Amino acid sequence: MKIVLLTSDSLRHKFIAAEISKQLDLKLIVIEAKSAKIQDTSELNKEDAEFISAHFEARNKSETLFFGDYKEFSEEIPQLRIPHGNINSCEVNNAIDKITPNLIVLFGTSIIKESLLGNYSGKIINLHLGLSPYYKGSATNLFPYYYSEPECVGATIHLATANVDQGSILHQLRPDIEVNDELHSIGNKCILKAGNMLPGILKAFSKGKILPKSQTSTGRICMNKELTPAFLRTIYNSFEKGMIKEYLQNKKFRDEEKPIVER
Repeated sequence: MKIVLLTSDSLRHKFIAAEISKQLDLKLIVIEAKSAKIQDTSELNKEDAEFISAHFEARNKSETLFFGDYKEFSEEIPQLRIPHGNINSCEVNNAIDKITPNLIVLFGTSIIKESLLGNYSGKIINLHLGLSPYYKGSATNLFPYYYSEPECVGATIHLATANVDQGSILHQLRPDIEVNDELHSIGNKCILKAGNMLPGILKAFSKGKILPKSQTSTGRICMNKELTPAFLRTIYNSFEKGMIKEYLQNKKFRDEEKPIVER
């Protein structure tokens, strides 16, 4: 089974590529550069800029602890590096067409458009960090904390469609949260668990052993423009006030209130 991975270039993305290549025939990695806007603090006041910088520094430190062994993509797998926003370019489409993959996996790229979706309908799998349909869009493992819903943190492996994060679901998972976990450790536990499970899900789907389940309910649409310093401070304050401990005390009930799709 030939696989193409469309992803980015952080440690987490290299980890996912490594997990896929351990069990499957990964033929090409398309690596899209991240947008510089994500960590831009130039329009913030000094206090907010320092807070946001500290947030990303903590995220990078945690990611290194979890995925520091994955410093580079495997040199044995062909790579195509592209600027941010070029994921739908002719260059990318032509490179994929030359391989004729059985499946295309998405993790951490810009939104793909009809030029790719149409040619590989039903063969494009998105690893979405968030539990659809409860939280769809951007930063969907941050927004649940703002609304005091840690039970909605997780990952969704689903078919990619023109409607963002609304494709039929193959499998969902929640991270194994512990009482002393903080924001970034939970996020990385989610990626770790998703990466470990992803190859098996892809194999089962390709053999017809998983029937994707349509999303029927609605949820929140999350956008990056809402991620203000005040928004993030609210999340950090909720952690300090024991949000995770409260969740774990009622975990079974709260998880059942927000059911997920498991194979």
